[in-house]
Amino acid sequence: MTEAEPLTTYLELRESDEHGNEKAGLSHKSEGLFLLHVLELAAWGEPKGGFTFVHDAGDHGARYVGLARGLTRANWAVALPDLRGHGKSEGARGHSNGLAEIVRDLAAVQDHLAYRLPSAPKVLGGIGLGAIWALAYALEKPGSLAGLVLVAPRWQPKFELPKQAGGLFKMFKKLGPDAPGRIGEEPSKWTRDPAAQAALKSDSAVHDVITLRAGEQALEVAARASSRLAELDVPVLVLHGDADQVSAAADSQRLAGAKANVRVYPGGDHALFHGAAAERAANDLRDWLAQRS
Repeated sequence: MTEAEPLTTYLELRESDEHGNEKAGLSHKSEGLFLLHVLELAAWGEPKGGFTFVHDAGDHGARYVGLARGLTRANWAVALPDLRGHGKSEGARGHSNGLAEIVRDLAAVQDHLAYRLPSAPKVLGGIGLGAIWALAYALEKPGSLAGLVLVAPRWQPKFELPKQAGGLFKMFKKLGPDAPGRIGEEPSKWTRDPAAQAALKSDSAVHDVITLRAGEQALEVAARASSRLAELDVPVLVLHGDADQVSAAADSQRLAGAKANVRVYPGGDHALFHGAAAERAANDLRDWLAQRS
């Protein structure tokens, strides 16, 4: 069989208010609409389930097509969304109106998968900050998933957020929620693999921007995320490289046991699916998914 080719889907969603809730608007007007870009890859045979994978801060879904193709060969359909402000989705670069908006958008992707795969189990996963958002979604939507996959979660994110100027400047210039800050990581922090570093540097869709509102909300959600893992009603798989320079593997290892199935990969970097441990991690994910179907 030939490799699965991704199908591009644009989900037509509503814009958000400052709190991330859906803005009111007429359903047949273009004003207030927002296009969310999703790559979909069909299962080779009868689908065993649908897997949605959420990218990291500054990242985008297309970078995980290789991972997705491996899962389609195991008869899983895969969706790779670009969150707002990332990849080919609309929105100011690196900006989000917060958790409510992200949960709404991921729910729209899940609803889309449910339309295509009405009776198949749905599993949600994410990497880095995407893992934190995936966990938050599972907590907000109990009973909606058959499993949760957290890859190199940013349990303690460290971003360079914009700061309000002091003194007289404070009177004239106030920071808005979309004021840009920096994620603050070079490709060498994500991976030590030279080819993977080069791919990151040449990828125009990868960026280093996170806005004030997006960063503050990420810090707030991450601060309580791991402590709420026991509330989940689904099996949880955590994958982490022991050489991760962005998020410490030790923070994931503490969750091993009743809370989660935790696997740590010697030599694995933050970009776990783009380096030395990629094949091992992808195989473990595929085998774990087989138990959810």
